[in-house]
Amino acid sequence: MQEKIEKVKEAVKKSQEIEDMKKSLILEKIEEWKHEDEAMSLIPEKLMELAAEIKPILKEIGLI
Repeated sequence: MQEKIEKVKEAVKKSQEIEDMKKSLILEKIEEWKHEDEAMSLIPEKLMELAAEIKPILKEIGLI
């Protein structure tokens, strides 16, 4: 799962569809959540709540 989370982070950083402010928020939340074991399984769901634009990234990586 950690490897997929790192892929999500890289894809978010490179995304042209996600605003810079949202990128910062998304990356901050990923860092926060990845240290909580229970949160790891909730990351895809929580990220989609933050930004609908992230859904294609999560699908591409296989998290949804």
